[in-house]
Amino acid sequence: MAEFKTLIDPETGEIHEHTAVLAEGDRITTAKQRESYAKIQTTGRAPEFTVTNMHNIDEVIEKVSDKNCGYLLYLQCFVNYDAILENPDKTAMSRADIMRTLKLGRTALHNFLREMTDHDVIYECGDRYRLNPRYHFQGKTDNLAVVKTFVAKVKELYTEVNAKDLGFVYKLLRYIHLETNTICANPYERDVENTLPLTKEDIATVTGVSAKSVYTKLRNLKFGEQYVFAEVSYGKYRYYKINPFVFYRKNGKPDATLREMFSIRNNFAKRAA
Repeated sequence: MAEFKTLIDPETGEIHEHTAVLAEGDRITTAKQRESYAKIQTTGRAPEFTVTNMHNIDEVIEKVSDKNCGYLLYLQCFVNYDAILENPDKTAMSRADIMRTLKLGRTALHNFLREMTDHDVIYECGDRYRLNPRYHFQGKTDNLAVVKTFVAKVKELYTEVNAKDLGFVYKLLRYIHLETNTICANPYERDVENTLPLTKEDIATVTGVSAKSVYTKLRNLKFGEQYVFAEVSYGKYRYYKINPFVFYRKNGKPDATLREMFSIRNNFAKRAA
């Protein structure tokens, strides 16, 4: 029998009163979404990006350890349009598949899945696992309070960055400014002249990491020749931007200034090699 609940649409942010829910974690997809997903299934093309709801991930961060936030960020790379975790061959991920994908031992996997399912971040549906679309989903959305996570780049990042550092990055997704990719206190501010960038001390406070460790992460986290963050100096002040080729909020490609900022740092790295 259907259960009726108040739900928030993860794509539009709309609140729907008295909505029928057939099973925990199920959601109704549109015909356009199903058609798009079917096309991907046919062509075998991997999804380009997944989506994080910035308004809601505070709930995850409050309950989930840094390391498991890192595993969660990587696991998003394997979600389909119905929020089911699936293997490259499009079969649903089993417990063993998740263990292999995350490169975890049995105990670490047990602890990860227990924390995820206890807090409804991941649903266990028979022999399948589904991400809660309240936090992360696959597909287009008109909601601007979201961050796109580019699958190929995060997969690269996971090969070189430990899960705890990836969890640090996860905690900063809620502070990415729409226009500039600046890590700031007011990421929904439309007027860029009013942006309030976070200093390394501010970032230490919001992530629960020491200022010294934060500075090391901000300057050194990278994969290949790509840096995750760029430091911007303005007089005696310093603030930070996150790589738009890994995380980005707008549609289309980043503007020329933002692209140059990260490309130049990469080019310096090439020259130094």
